Amino acid sequence: MAIVLYVGGSKDGDKGLVPHGFSKSRADTAAGPEIYTERFMELKGIGKIRVMALESMRDESVMLRAAQHYR
Repeated sequence: MAIVLYVGGSKDGDKGLVPHGFSKSRADTAAGPEIYTERFMELKGIGKIRVMALESMRDESVMLRAAQHYR
């Protein structure tokens, strides 16, 4: 298991557990399903992080959103 930061959607800013080897997860919400995919990225001043971000989000948006949770 690994602790990851969720970015985007209804889980934005939540930290949760994702079993080792999983690269996708799904959250069922009142607005419909949200598909999160695993991403590794380098954040300036923080280092390399692992996030679960909405599948539809571009990397630039994910980086900006994730950096806000580390401030």
